[in-house]
Amino acid sequence: MSELQKAVVRELLNTFSFVRELSDEQLAYLLEHSHMQEAPAGTVIADKCSYCHGLALLLFGELRVAINSEDGREVTIYRIHKGRICPLSAACVLGNFTGNMVRVTAETDVKVLWVSRQFFDRSFAECEGFYRFVINDLSNRLFEATEVVDNLAFVPVRRRLIQLLLTKSNEGRSPVYATHEGLARELGTAREVVSRELKSFERSGILEMSRGRLNIKNPKELEKMLMCD
Repeated sequence: MSELQKAVVRELLNTFSFVRELSDEQLAYLLEHSHMQEAPAGTVIADKCSYCHGLALLLFGELRVAINSEDGREVTIYRIHKGRICPLSAACVLGNFTGNMVRVTAETDVKVLWVSRQFFDRSFAECEGFYRFVINDLSNRLFEATEVVDNLAFVPVRRRLIQLLLTKSNEGRSPVYATHEGLARELGTAREVVSRELKSFERSGILEMSRGRLNIKNPKELEKMLMCD
């Protein structure tokens, strides 16, 4: 095993619990049937209709998974953090699909290990730890995606924006570094809608806006608005 491969194994062991359950033969097979991708923030890792390279294991950073409408609007389905898989890449492998249905963007610098279908098919049957890991992650993401659909269908934009601001600001303890366009993408609405709501909050003294930054001055009022909504 080369020094580079040893470094990859150390990262995998520190990040994914199922790797500890692989035999030496299975671990060697994983290294043989995978490749590493490192990309800076802002890189589109996968786009709609692009080829699915296999199962994506995130070793470092954060990925955002979104869908695009025909009129150009974008909705964030979920985010993927270190130690998680991209569930749609797993679905592509499980369903033997070759094309992506979403856009996956690096929110930060990222390091992704792409695992081939050959390893997936073999280890899904032979390694219970790998099977449990993939199924658990897929299940969690399914519930998260269902919640996104529920919010889009039944929760007003104003309420979802308040929830997003409180989350991103750690309940008002830190600034929110985001553009109106970025917040609109998160919420699946138009930038003009977000701008109108933010200006309303600013006039009420709840927050202060500057270029690419929002300072939450009165988080208690935002929480109160959630309670009353």
